[in-house]
Amino acid sequence: MTPPRTLWPRLHLFELLDQEWYPAALRDHCTNYLATMSQRMGFFDPVAPLLLRGLEAGGTDAVLDLGSGGGGPLPRLGAILAQEHGRRVRVVQTDLFPNVRARQRAISAGAEYLEQPVDAMKVPPEQRGMRTLFNALHHFRPEAARAVLADAQARGVPIGVFEIVERSAKGVIGSLFIPLLVLLFTPLIRPLTLPRILLTYVVPLFPLVIFWDGLVSALRAHRPEELRRMTESLTSEGYTWEVGQVNKPGKPPVTYVLGMPTPLEARH
Repeated sequence: MTPPRTLWPRLHLFELLDQEWYPAALRDHCTNYLATMSQRMGFFDPVAPLLLRGLEAGGTDAVLDLGSGGGGPLPRLGAILAQEHGRRVRVVQTDLFPNVRARQRAISAGAEYLEQPVDAMKVPPEQRGMRTLFNALHHFRPEAARAVLADAQARGVPIGVFEIVERSAKGVIGSLFIPLLVLLFTPLIRPLTLPRILLTYVVPLFPLVIFWDGLVSALRAHRPEELRRMTESLTSEGYTWEVGQVNKPGKPPVTYVLGMPTPLEARH
């Protein structure tokens, strides 16, 4: 079935952080910035109840994060789950391009970060728990994004996909402010190294790279109606899909996909 036309067709342009040739040291500097922003600003705070639902549906206390990059929001969300819901979780972070410094930070925070690369479309079967992706699904073309979701369903594990980037005029205009945000938030990143300072304030490589990838992310983002069609094509007995948006005052709306195994007693 041909998808309906939209004023904002999806453009799968290239993001620098996706490229294998992009230097690992520069990639790590950029993903560390993104992780710091996510932690400091609490963009994903509204999804804590969704995480709780997925954990309960899967009967697990483990979260397997895919595409973790520089770390992401899970340490903050783990604290919210513990403080507000009395649920302590074990966090395992993974990435196709593992970040050495993020692994060190994860260990110091009581989490894990796997050294070996993990492909979100083919997660090793021994890695169990609720899968999560934060601002990562837009990196995949529609057929690959569907494969990410289908792999979780095939393994019978819950999955939560959460995105604050959106393919809209607001999303594109918002990306124009990214260079300013990089300048403002860089001093909060730890460790604050001399190369980071030089490549931010003297030669503005990082503001430009993060701006470009942020703009492309908005143009790549899957809209909620597209995600609904994607999950409808996966419908099967024993697994349910939910697509929506959650909001919290002072935070951007978060588009989500929540996949959960259905309890046996609910299948009859």
